[in-house]
Amino acid sequence: MGEFMGGRVLRLVGGAALLGSLVVGCGVEQAAPDEVDPGSGRTHAVDEGRGSTDEDREREPEGNVVDDEVILVVDDEADVHEDCEHRKVVVSADNAKVVLDGECGLVRASGRGSVVEVGSAEKIVLVGVDNKVSFAGGDPVVVNHGRNTTVTEGGDAGI
Repeated sequence: MGEFMGGRVLRLVGGAALLGSLVVGCGVEQAAPDEVDPGSGRTHAVDEGRGSTDEDREREPEGNVVDDEVILVVDDEADVHEDCEHRKVVVSADNAKVVLDGECGLVRASGRGSVVEVGSAEKIVLVGVDNKVSFAGGDPVVVNHGRNTTVTEGGDAGI
Protein backbone atom coordinates (compact mmCIF):
# COMPACT_ATOMS: atom_id res chain seq x y z
CA MET A 1 0.00 0.00 0.00
CA GLY A 2 2.82 2.44 0.85
CA GLU A 3 4.53 1.83 -2.50
CA PHE A 4 1.23 2.37 -4.36
CA MET A 5 0.58 5.62 -2.47
CA GLY A 6 4.16 6.82 -3.07
CA GLY A 7 3.73 6.26 -6.83
CA ARG A 8 0.48 8.27 -6.84
CA VAL A 9 2.13 11.13 -4.97
CA LEU A 10 5.06 11.18 -7.40
CA ARG A 11 2.71 11.21 -10.39
CA LEU A 12 0.64 13.99 -8.82
CA VAL A 13 3.70 16.13 -8.05
CA GLY A 14 5.20 15.47 -11.50
CA GLY A 15 1.91 16.36 -13.20
CA ALA A 16 1.65 19.60 -11.21
CA ALA A 17 5.23 20.54 -12.11
CA LEU A 18 4.59 19.83 -15.80
CA LEU A 19 1.37 21.85 -15.76
CA GLY A 20 3.12 24.73 -14.00
CA SER A 21 5.90 24.81 -16.59
CA LEU A 22 3.36 24.87 -19.42
CA VAL A 23 1.30 27.69 -17.90
CA VAL A 24 4.24 30.04 -17.20
CA GLY A 25 4.10 33.02 -19.57
CA CYS A 26 0.51 32.37 -20.64
CA GLY A 27 -0.94 35.55 -19.17
CA VAL A 28 -3.62 37.47 -21.00
CA GLU A 29 -1.34 40.39 -21.75
CA GLN A 30 2.43 40.52 -21.79
CA ALA A 31 4.37 43.60 -20.83
CA ALA A 32 5.96 45.48 -23.68
CA PRO A 33 9.74 45.80 -23.77
CA ASP A 34 11.24 49.04 -22.54
CA GLU A 35 13.19 51.34 -24.81
CA VAL A 36 15.34 54.35 -24.12
CA ASP A 37 13.69 57.66 -24.99
CA PRO A 38 16.21 59.30 -27.36
CA GLY A 39 17.93 62.32 -25.87
CA SER A 40 16.52 61.92 -22.35
CA GLY A 41 17.97 58.58 -21.27
CA ARG A 42 14.55 57.67 -19.77
CA THR A 43 12.87 54.41 -20.59
CA HIS A 44 9.27 53.88 -21.60
CA ALA A 45 7.20 50.91 -22.67
CA VAL A 46 7.00 50.23 -26.38
CA ASP A 47 3.52 50.76 -27.81
CA GLU A 48 3.13 47.43 -29.59
CA GLY A 49 1.35 47.84 -32.89
CA ARG A 50 -0.88 50.73 -31.97
CA GLY A 51 1.22 53.56 -33.40
CA SER A 52 2.23 56.55 -31.31
CA THR A 53 0.19 57.35 -28.23
CA ASP A 54 -1.04 60.84 -27.35
CA GLU A 55 1.58 60.94 -24.59
CA ASP A 56 4.34 60.14 -27.10
CA ARG A 57 3.10 62.90 -29.42
CA GLU A 58 3.13 65.44 -26.56
CA ARG A 59 6.80 64.68 -25.79
CA GLU A 60 7.97 64.92 -29.40
CA PRO A 61 9.79 68.03 -30.56
CA GLU A 62 8.02 70.34 -32.98
CA GLY A 63 10.33 69.41 -35.85
CA ASN A 64 12.81 66.78 -36.97
CA VAL A 65 15.98 66.44 -34.90
CA VAL A 66 19.35 65.41 -36.30
CA ASP A 67 22.27 65.50 -33.89
CA ASP A 68 25.37 63.43 -33.04
CA GLU A 69 23.34 60.70 -31.27
CA VAL A 70 19.91 60.54 -32.89
CA ILE A 71 17.92 61.11 -36.05
CA LEU A 72 14.32 61.82 -35.03
CA VAL A 73 11.76 62.23 -37.80
CA VAL A 74 8.46 63.65 -36.49
CA ASP A 75 7.30 65.83 -39.40
CA ASP A 76 4.51 64.12 -41.34
CA GLU A 77 5.32 63.60 -45.04
CA ALA A 78 8.99 64.48 -44.41
CA ASP A 79 11.61 63.58 -47.01
CA VAL A 80 14.89 62.91 -45.17
CA HIS A 81 18.22 61.71 -46.62
CA GLU A 82 21.16 61.52 -44.17
CA ASP A 83 24.31 59.55 -43.39
CA CYS A 84 23.38 57.44 -40.38
CA GLU A 85 26.83 57.33 -38.73
CA HIS A 86 25.83 54.71 -36.09
CA ARG A 87 23.06 56.92 -34.69
CA LYS A 88 19.72 55.82 -33.24
CA VAL A 89 16.81 56.50 -35.57
CA VAL A 90 13.19 57.07 -34.58
CA VAL A 91 10.57 57.71 -37.26
CA SER A 92 7.27 58.64 -35.61
CA ALA A 93 6.06 60.72 -38.56
CA ASP A 94 3.24 59.61 -40.82
CA ASN A 95 3.88 59.08 -44.55
CA ALA A 96 7.58 60.00 -44.35
CA LYS A 97 10.28 58.89 -46.80
CA VAL A 98 13.58 58.36 -44.96
CA VAL A 99 16.83 57.19 -46.60
CA LEU A 100 19.80 56.69 -44.29
CA ASP A 101 23.12 55.71 -45.84
CA GLY A 102 25.70 53.76 -43.86
CA GLU A 103 25.45 51.98 -40.53
CA CYS A 104 22.68 52.77 -38.05
CA GLY A 105 22.21 51.63 -34.47
CA LEU A 106 18.60 51.10 -33.43
CA VAL A 107 15.98 51.98 -36.07
CA ARG A 108 12.42 52.38 -34.74
CA ALA A 109 9.38 53.08 -36.95
CA SER A 110 6.30 53.99 -34.93
CA GLY A 111 4.31 56.23 -37.25
CA ARG A 112 1.96 55.32 -40.08
CA GLY A 113 2.65 54.72 -43.75
CA SER A 114 6.35 55.61 -43.71
CA VAL A 115 9.12 54.13 -45.86
CA VAL A 116 12.51 53.85 -44.14
CA GLU A 117 15.59 52.62 -46.02
CA VAL A 118 18.89 52.10 -44.20
CA GLY A 119 22.32 50.92 -45.28
CA SER A 120 22.47 48.61 -42.27
CA ALA A 121 21.18 48.53 -38.71
CA GLU A 122 21.96 46.71 -35.49
CA LYS A 123 18.25 46.41 -34.64
CA ILE A 124 15.00 47.33 -36.40
CA VAL A 125 11.83 47.76 -34.32
CA LEU A 126 8.43 48.29 -35.93
CA VAL A 127 5.50 49.32 -33.73
CA GLY A 128 3.48 51.48 -36.11
CA VAL A 129 1.02 50.77 -38.90
CA ASP A 130 1.66 50.30 -42.64
CA ASN A 131 5.41 51.03 -42.38
CA LYS A 132 8.03 49.55 -44.70
CA VAL A 133 11.67 49.29 -43.61
CA SER A 134 14.47 47.98 -45.81
CA PHE A 135 18.16 47.45 -45.19
CA ALA A 136 20.84 47.19 -47.87
CA GLY A 137 23.18 44.92 -45.94
CA GLY A 138 23.98 43.29 -42.65
CA ASP A 139 21.88 41.05 -40.44
CA PRO A 140 19.82 43.23 -38.10
CA VAL A 141 17.78 41.95 -35.18
CA VAL A 142 14.16 42.55 -36.22
CA VAL A 143 11.29 43.11 -33.77
CA ASN A 144 8.04 43.53 -35.67
CA HIS A 145 5.12 44.41 -33.40
CA GLY A 146 3.50 46.63 -36.00
CA ARG A 147 0.36 46.13 -37.99
CA ASN A 148 0.76 45.59 -41.75
CA THR A 149 4.49 46.40 -41.48
CA THR A 150 7.37 44.81 -43.36
CA VAL A 151 11.15 44.55 -43.14
CA THR A 152 13.01 43.50 -46.28
CA GLU A 153 16.55 43.38 -47.57
CA GLY A 154 17.16 45.91 -50.35
CA GLY A 155 16.22 49.55 -50.87
CA ASP A 156 18.06 52.63 -52.11
CA ALA A 157 20.27 53.37 -49.09
CA GLY A 158 24.02 52.95 -49.46
CA ILE A 159 26.03 50.72 -47.17
